[in-house]
Amino acid sequence: MQKIKVTLLVFFLSLFGIIAKAQSFEQELRDAVKTSPKFEYRMDSRHSFINQKGVKTAGIKMGVQFADKLSFGLGYNQLWSPLQNEINVNGIETKVSLGFSNISPYLEYVFFRDNKWELSIPVQLGFGRSFYKNESGLGKKHLRAEFVLSYEPAITVQYRVFKYFGAGLGIGYRFMVISNNQLEEKFTSPVYIFKTTIYFQDILRDLKID
Repeated sequence: MQKIKVTLLVFFLSLFGIIAKAQSFEQELRDAVKTSPKFEYRMDSRHSFINQKGVKTAGIKMGVQFADKLSFGLGYNQLWSPLQNEINVNGIETKVSLGFSNISPYLEYVFFRDNKWELSIPVQLGFGRSFYKNESGLGKKHLRAEFVLSYEPAITVQYRVFKYFGAGLGIGYRFMVISNNQLEEKFTSPVYIFKTTIYFQDILRDLKID
C-alpha cells in the first residue's frame, strides 16, 4: 500500500506541474500539427500489480510524430506473466492462467527535449478482453472471457543511448473503465513502464530515403 501511495504522489505532482503551463501547451500543439509527420516505432513493457503480485505486459506501438512534440498511433499489448489460479467449471476444479490483451490507441505530448533527454506524458486507451486460459486441455480454451476497457495516463523520461536507439522508464496508473467481473483478479493498479524507441526518421534521413 505504501508503494502505491508513493507512486500516485509522484505521478500527480508531476502532472500538476505540466497542467500549469496549459496555455503554452495548446499553442505548441497547434504549431506541431502544421508540420510534416514522422513515422515512429516503439516497444515497451509495463509492470503492474494484480492481486498484489507483480506482472508484466509487453507491447508494441506504431504511429506518427509531429515536430518532436506530439505523437499518436496504435499499439498492441499482451499479458506475459503466467498468473495461475483454480476455478470451478461445471463442478470440477480446473487449473487456469490469467489472460489479457488489447488494442491501444495512444497519444503522447513531449514537454521537454534536448539532444539526449526527453520528458513526456503518454496516455493510452485499451480495447480488449481478459479471460482465463484453460490449462487442463479439456473443454473451452478460454473461460469467462469478456470485453474490457482501460485508461492509462503516465509520465516518462527517455534517454537517447545511441544515434538510432533510445531507452526510458516511467510511472503511471491503469484505470479499468470497463472490467471483467467474472475474474477474481483486479487490473486497476499503478504501472511502471520500460520502453525502447527506434528513430526510423534519422535512419531514413542518413540513408537519403526521406
